[in-house]
Amino acid sequence: MHYKYLESIPDRCGGELTIKGTRITIAMVITMLAHGFTLEELHAEHFPHVSVRTLRGAVEEATQALPVQTNAEAIL
Repeated sequence: MHYKYLESIPDRCGGELTIKGTRITIAMVITMLAHGFTLEELHAEHFPHVSVRTLRGAVEEATQALPVQTNAEAIL
């Protein structure tokens, strides 16, 4: 599958899906969202070099890649 915001590189983070050009795993982002952070807070407090648009796009792509049906709007 071709992603705009995500990539999986075997030598980076064990091949986990990361936001392109970073070592930020999408699993980390989703976990932080589950713990109550907003995308805006993640950008401002943790990942200032990654735009909110990129964070949102990465989460949306990740939910599409899951084998089960998910609702990205509920996460975001």
